Amino acid sequence: MKKLIGLLFLLPLLFASCASNKGTVKMIVASQQGDCVGVAPQKCLLVKMGTDTNWTFFYNQIEGFQYEPGYEYVLEVKEEKVENVPADASSLKYILVKEVSKTPAVSEGLPESVKSAVPNYQWGGRVLRIAEENIGRGAAKGKMSVTVLEVLVTSSETDEFKDGDTIHCELVASPKVMPIVGREYVFKAKDMHPAHALGVYMLETDVQDLVR
Repeated sequence: MKKLIGLLFLLPLLFASCASNKGTVKMIVASQQGDCVGVAPQKCLLVKMGTDTNWTFFYNQIEGFQYEPGYEYVLEVKEEKVENVPADASSLKYILVKEVSKTPAVSEGLPESVKSAVPNYQWGGRVLRIAEENIGRGAAKGKMSVTVLEVLVTSSETDEFKDGDTIHCELVASPKVMPIVGREYVFKAKDMHPAHALGVYMLETDVQDLVR
């Protein structure tokens, strides 16, 4: 009898747990967006839904999710049906349940049309400072770090910054050349942070060669 009472007590908890997971899906978000066309030309997230192995364009929004290029995300999102939607709108709404992880990365296996559109920035500069910065959040706080350089630009092949500017660069995990403060190098980066507090902030930066 005691076992039966205990089972009856647990059943509502089990149903509540199942209900809380109902309609949720795992989503991987790529480190960069792609040009896509919905009602008009726009930028779309590239995602893998559930067990999908290929990247697909995601034309919807995810409520509560703040996207930053240069990071690959694993999300848990809730999928809800929307009633009486316009003909050109999605019948599904996505709500962020949990940001499982946010990792600095360059996503692999992206469509060729997206990869060919990735800008490459190249410049010369003298290293003013080298620092280890923590980028971990939540449970990963204090466990994830990147090397950030403060660089005085001496030559530039991009319109985003010019000779004499001071910029910051987040290094790749294994740069071709390990930089030293006071030395001048050629740098190459795949992307730029859209609005960093430090100003011009280059992502996935490699140190190509020593100038002097």
